[in-house]
Amino acid sequence: MIIQTLAVIITVLLIFTNGLTDAPNAIATIIGSKVMSFRKASMISAIFNFIGIAAMSFVNISVADCISTMVNVQGGLDGILVLITAMLSVIVFALVAMHFGIPTSETHGLVAGLTGSAIAVYGFKSVNVNQWISVGVGLLWSILGTFVVSFIIEKILRKTFKKVEDSVISKFQIFSMCAMSFMHGAQDGQKFIGILIIYTFIVKGLTVPSYLVPTDFAFIIMFVAFVMFVGVAIGGEKIAENIGNNVTPLTKKQALSSDIASSIALFLASVNGLPVSTTHVKTMAIIGVGKSDKQKVGKKAVVGIIKAWILTFPVCLILSYILAKIFIRF
Repeated sequence: MIIQTLAVIITVLLIFTNGLTDAPNAIATIIGSKVMSFRKASMISAIFNFIGIAAMSFVNISVADCISTMVNVQGGLDGILVLITAMLSVIVFALVAMHFGIPTSETHGLVAGLTGSAIAVYGFKSVNVNQWISVGVGLLWSILGTFVVSFIIEKILRKTFKKVEDSVISKFQIFSMCAMSFMHGAQDGQKFIGILIIYTFIVKGLTVPSYLVPTDFAFIIMFVAFVMFVGVAIGGEKIAENIGNNVTPLTKKQALSSDIASSIALFLASVNGLPVSTTHVKTMAIIGVGKSDKQKVGKKAVVGIIKAWILTFPVCLILSYILAKIFIRF
């Protein structure tokens, strides 16, 4: 009973950490373009994250389905240990990165963490290769797809809003921030819903089915939405400022373009069941918009972010593997 309770507590901490470290991407551009204060933006974003998790999950739960079947976890203590050590590795990595103001990918950290822990406990046969392929496709889409979408959106909006005043653009930015926040909840919220679905079946001693019915997990969906709301409301101001100000300086029109492009990219990924990093999407949208307008991109900030992306997979996989090996001895 104690170990099960610990698993739930760590899951809550991970959802909360995601709100602190990942959700600020949704408000980065509106902060960077000085349209809204961090505190006000984070509260509005929290509300739309909540709505996004609840609304999307009851309509299309394919991202949660992908995460919940990423590895084959059996019931009993070993299964609980896989979840605990996987999530601990993500939390440790995310908090260290947050200290340095580096945005992280909880998506890839979670995938790597689950994989490392499962391999430590059950061996390589427990890894679902097909779901890893979905993660790989999502990674390519979040980088290349988002860049192309943002490049095109910037070209279109630059002509459409050529004579529109910045005061009007600012109002559109508020709507685009809400859309981005909605899609962050819709995409990232489902990853944690997937974790709690795994937990539910482990406790029951059952295997996670290949097809999930959203209404069967209504409580889990609303629980994740609430915890995410709290995390986003508190927010990670340093990360929002790093993405909004240091990657490439944006005008209000460019900030609007990046939010619209990010929302489109996340929507297409979510409805197709591709777990993607909202950090990847948001950063590549900003870079794509900057390049579309022939603007200089801050190489130092981009290199720092890329380093975090490269480190996420191996660090979380190895850390979770080591933790699982240690925990399983006791």
